[in-house]
Amino acid sequence: MENNKITKEKAEELMSLSGKVRGAVLQTDAEYVRQKKGEKALDKVEEELKKMGVPINYENIKVTNWYPIGLRAISLLTIKKVFGWTNKEIEDMGNTAPKYSFVVKALVKYFITFERSYKESPKYWEKHYLGGELKAADYDLKKKYYTIRLENFKIHPILCIYLGGYFIRMGQLILKGENFRVKEIKCQFSGDPYHEFLVEWD
Repeated sequence: MENNKITKEKAEELMSLSGKVRGAVLQTDAEYVRQKKGEKALDKVEEELKKMGVPINYENIKVTNWYPIGLRAISLLTIKKVFGWTNKEIEDMGNTAPKYSFVVKALVKYFITFERSYKESPKYWEKHYLGGELKAADYDLKKKYYTIRLENFKIHPILCIYLGGYFIRMGQLILKGENFRVKEIKCQFSGDPYHEFLVEWD
């Protein structure tokens, strides 16, 4: 995977990508930082974003508005840089994000079986992202695994890490089990035609 460092040049490149992301997704980043580092910690992130020519005020981001998809990666990369976080902490961000999402809460409330939630998951992707197609590829509850495929979503490798954590949480919310773990078995940044995540548990 390519370097996860963020520069002004990289930010400009990401901002030029086509696609949109819902403001709610960016707000989950802000909430995670508040929970982990305190309210003032966001000021440090916003200061760093200004240096890169991407002035984001998380407080002004509207949950239901659409924003350039590049901001999704820029936000994560900047947070990682400011606090010196590891990939594991980015995965944890993704794992925690569904707790703050009204869309995911609705998914769990109305589709209480895994099978129904799994099949409906592509529709919920479209509520968060205009770009990329999520597919419920395969699952076997007896063998304790499911896979999520993401096509046409070559934004930045940091999202592979973040989404891995997110896809784990979807199972944790509905399935009985422990020691949930994820592995990206296919990745567009490694030359594969799409991303594919394998989630297993005990």
